[in-house]
Amino acid sequence: MMNKLITSSLLSFLLTACTVGPDFERPKLIVQDNFQGIDGYDVSESTALISWQQAYQDPQLQQLIEQALAKNYDLNIAVSRIKEARALAGVADSAFYPTLGLMTESERVSEGSVSDYDDSHQLKGQLAWDLDLFGYNRRASETAWAELAALGQARNVVEMNLVAEVASTYFSLKDLEEKINLSKSTVTLRERAFYIAKLRKENGMVSGLDVRQAEVELESAKVTIPGLILEQLETTNRLKLLLANELTEVSSGIGLTEQVVPVSIPVGIPSQVLLRRPDVLQVEAKLHSATAKIGMAKANLFPKITLTSEFGFESGQLSGLLAGDSTYWELVGGITQPLFNAGKLRDDLTAAEERAYQASMEYKKVVMNAFLEVSNQLMAFKSSETIYLAQKNLLVASREYEKLARIRYRNGVASALDFMDAQRKLFDAQLSFSSAKKERLIAFVNLYRALGGGLTIKV
Repeated sequence: MMNKLITSSLLSFLLTACTVGPDFERPKLIVQDNFQGIDGYDVSESTALISWQQAYQDPQLQQLIEQALAKNYDLNIAVSRIKEARALAGVADSAFYPTLGLMTESERVSEGSVSDYDDSHQLKGQLAWDLDLFGYNRRASETAWAELAALGQARNVVEMNLVAEVASTYFSLKDLEEKINLSKSTVTLRERAFYIAKLRKENGMVSGLDVRQAEVELESAKVTIPGLILEQLETTNRLKLLLANELTEVSSGIGLTEQVVPVSIPVGIPSQVLLRRPDVLQVEAKLHSATAKIGMAKANLFPKITLTSEFGFESGQLSGLLAGDSTYWELVGGITQPLFNAGKLRDDLTAAEERAYQASMEYKKVVMNAFLEVSNQLMAFKSSETIYLAQKNLLVASREYEKLARIRYRNGVASALDFMDAQRKLFDAQLSFSSAKKERLIAFVNLYRALGGGLTIKV
């Protein structure tokens, strides 16, 4: 009879239970139909849908990215935080179930003399259950799982940025490597030109001005090398930190000129792009968590119902503790209703509502920033393409100019100063073209990242 009463009471509570607080709804993306600077781009799909192995086809770069994904400190920390949050979500869900414990007690009570006493021995189980009548535990579970989702997307943000940073750093190293080789080759050529100028002066063919000019050109080429070597060291160390490996070396791979950049870069429509960017999904999950916390704060305003039960064996003799006639049980129900707390619970609710409002503002800010970032990177890549072609044409013209100046100098038509000026312009054009190649590749990296590319886990 008692069991039926308990069962009917629990069913009654569960059937009448409700979950207070607002239910989360994904905010609508209020963005334009297309990104700014979309002219010339395909919007049927997104480049982000291709894997980073397809985006970056240099085997050396692919190997470096794989090492970073396996060992990077920030990424491993992000993974650990996911595991922590998953455990905390399990803790939150445990509140749905009753707790069960086992306890033994022995007691001796004296009644006036040393020999006159009573013994009492107990072996009992204790059961406690907080009925989630107004949905506090459900909102707590919802919060925990939303925070887990947010940390999962935070991990994706780290991975997306990591892939882009490794690629950008690698291309910077290739640029520095090319510039150092160009500088060393130029120094070799100018050392020879300086030597020839001194011989010609000794033979009375040129003046001391030509010798000094050749020396100036030689030293100006030499002075570029130390700065480039220092920058190469700093960039290599930055790559080592990304890979969490102090022994990292970049000694092979494809040169900047041979790196593959897609001829056509599909972009996709904004709503699709933004819904696959992990930073947008991360703030969405945070907004979900903040919304659920309003329900937790509101549930605290209502009564809490707790059922406790105790059952077991009790006997004055330890040998008779487990005898059939020594069993006992009891069931207690309690209701706790807050009456006065100086407005604490109302203030908690107001604070939760304001935090949810802040999360909604943060969501809108991140969405707008993501939209504008894609537009910026579209224009940046288009600009880098224009600069790349202009620098390429300048290099071709500079080579032709240097060739003609060299021929005229050898034939005695042009002065040494004219020839050295042509050499200097060629050297500058070579360095600038190397920078243009690097900036074009990095602009693609940034656009690929802005579109949400670079994830091993498809969002």
